[in-house]
Amino acid sequence: MKKQIAQSAEGMSALGGKKGELLKDRELFPAGDSVCDWLAIAMALSGTRESYSDYLAELKTHVEDAYAKNGCLDRNKATEYHRIALTVLALGGDPTHFGTKPDGSAIDLIAEGTYNYARDPGAQGLNGWIWALLTLDAGDTEVPADALYSREDMVNAISVAQEPDGGFGLIPGKSDVDITAMAVQALAPYRDQLETEIDAALSYLSGQLTDTCGYIAYGDENAESTAQVILALCALGIDPETDSHFVKGEHTLLTELSQFREADGTYRHVLEGAGDGLATAQSVLALVAVQRVRSGQPWVLHFDGMQAPREASGTNGIIICAVIGAVVVIAAGAIYIIGRKRKKA
Repeated sequence: MKKQIAQSAEGMSALGGKKGELLKDRELFPAGDSVCDWLAIAMALSGTRESYSDYLAELKTHVEDAYAKNGCLDRNKATEYHRIALTVLALGGDPTHFGTKPDGSAIDLIAEGTYNYARDPGAQGLNGWIWALLTLDAGDTEVPADALYSREDMVNAISVAQEPDGGFGLIPGKSDVDITAMAVQALAPYRDQLETEIDAALSYLSGQLTDTCGYIAYGDENAESTAQVILALCALGIDPETDSHFVKGEHTLLTELSQFREADGTYRHVLEGAGDGLATAQSVLALVAVQRVRSGQPWVLHFDGMQAPREASGTNGIIICAVIGAVVVIAAGAIYIIGRKRKKA
C-alpha cells in the first residue's frame, strides 16, 4: 500500500511535465478549480513534494477575487466553501483567516460556508449538508452558540434524508452510491447515536456491489464510486478487505479499484477511459485512508494537529522521454475533466 501511494504521488506531480512544479502551473492547474483542488489535497496527503505555498497563494487570490466581485465565494453552492476550506487545511493554511474582504475584514471560509452560511446549505442537494459537516469536523471546529446552524442541525438534515432502502441521494426519492458513501463519512463521528442509520446505509452499499466488488453509476463501472465506499468504511475504522459484506471470493473493493490504475499510479474514471484527475484524487485518498486505518492513524480528512505537507526543494527536470507519452495522455484527460461538468463535484 505504501509503495502504491508513493507511486501515485509521483505520477500526480509529474502531470505538468516537471515533478514538484505542477501546482505552480496556473494554466494547466488553476487554483480554485474543483479537480485541481482535490488533486492538491491528494498530493499533500500522499506525501508528494510539491509547490504548496504557491498554490495557497494563488488560491487566496481566487477567493479574494470572488469576494470582490460577488461579495461571497459562491452564491449558490456551499460546497465551494467546503472544498476550498479542506484544500487550505490539507496544504497547511488557515481557512478561518484566508484572505481579506473589500471592507478589510478576514475571510472565514469555515464560518461562512458552514454554520453561518447565508443561505440554505441543502439548496444544492444533500451534499451541501454532508460537506458542511465534514468540513467542520476536519478541524474539530467549535460552533458558536449563536450560529445559524448547529452541528445537530447538520447531522439531523443528513440523517432524516435517508431513503427507505437505506441509501441517500442528492435529492429525495433516489438513492445513490456516492452520496450514500459521503453521508456515511459525515455521520461516522456520530455513529453511537446513529448506529441503525449507518448500518442501513452499509447494507445498501453492500447490496449495490457488482460481482467484482465494483459499482455502476450512470451506466458505467467507475473508480470514484468504489473509492468513496472505501473512504466510508475507513471513516468507521473498518479495513475494506476485512469486512465480509464487501468481499466476494477473491474480489475486494481494493482489487476492484486497482483495475482502474494506470502504470504511473494515476487512475481512470472508467475501465476503458484515459487518465482522469478526479478519479485519481479520490482513488489516492482512498488508499491513504486504508493505510491510516491499518496504522491506527486518524481519518484521512481530519486535519487537526496535522503537519503541513513537504514543499518541493526544486525541480527534478523534465521527466524522461519514455514517460512523456503517457503523461501527455493523462494531462489531456485532466484538462478534459476540468472542463466537463460533474454531476456530484
